[in-house]
Amino acid sequence: MFKLIRALAFVLWLAVTALDLYIELDPRFTVGVPVKLAFAAAFIALWSLVFPPTRRHMGKWLAVLFAYYVWMLLNLLFFDGAFGREEIHYGINLEPFYTIRNYLRAYGRGYIPEIALVNLVGNLAAFAPMGFFLPSLCRPMGNLFLYLPSMFLMISAVEVIQVMTACGSGDVDDLILNLAGALVCWLVLWPLSRHINNVLRRNRYDS
Repeated sequence: MFKLIRALAFVLWLAVTALDLYIELDPRFTVGVPVKLAFAAAFIALWSLVFPPTRRHMGKWLAVLFAYYVWMLLNLLFFDGAFGREEIHYGINLEPFYTIRNYLRAYGRGYIPEIALVNLVGNLAAFAPMGFFLPSLCRPMGNLFLYLPSMFLMISAVEVIQVMTACGSGDVDDLILNLAGALVCWLVLWPLSRHINNVLRRNRYDS
């Protein structure tokens, strides 16, 4: 019975993944945040049925989720029409907290609450999963003094590429928020990611 459930879950997982890819990459569709979250939840739930996150399947389970997250992140940063990536953007802000202050003021006055909220929360959340995936999959990333500079370089590279390709503005506040989200997630989930990394290491030794 369980094999049948896993087989059905695998078929549904393939269908959900294919549909997600199709509507995200087709320029005729604009996929909002609620729909993105619904697809992500379905992807995780179905994949967890196919490969339960037990010790035996932990590596495959985590690697596929990480690949899905990286694809979603790259799409969000460079291609997603829902976040204006198809429009041409120019602009660089090197004054720390300038954009954050403006968004908070606008949000407080009710001028552009949705835009302010999406940008603030979105920038905090965008790289936060890295704080779980990287130390779980790569033991050196469990060292905060290696993890933080790596994330700083990664996010800085994203800002530079966005400016060079005109799919986003270069904003030091984006860097601050992205890095803050990645740091908080690392701190909160470090015991769990450390445990998972130990499980993966034992699996390699036992195989």
